[in-house]
Amino acid sequence: MSDKHKQRLIHKHAGKPGKTGKIAAKCIECVYDPMEAGTWRKQVENCSATGCPLYSIRPKSEARSA
Repeated sequence: MSDKHKQRLIHKHAGKPGKTGKIAAKCIECVYDPMEAGTWRKQVENCSATGCPLYSIRPKSEARSA
């Protein structure tokens, strides 16, 4: 994967209606490194930038109940 992949993800999410996609796009731009282990979502979930204004609303996987 490359920077082009990251840019496609950012563009895809930023183009979605509403604020959720824009928040995801910003988090991908800030945190996601395609060369590191894990998906963009997992890397964003593991973000430790508690001073970021988007920290509390960053995309996270929902816990599924069995």
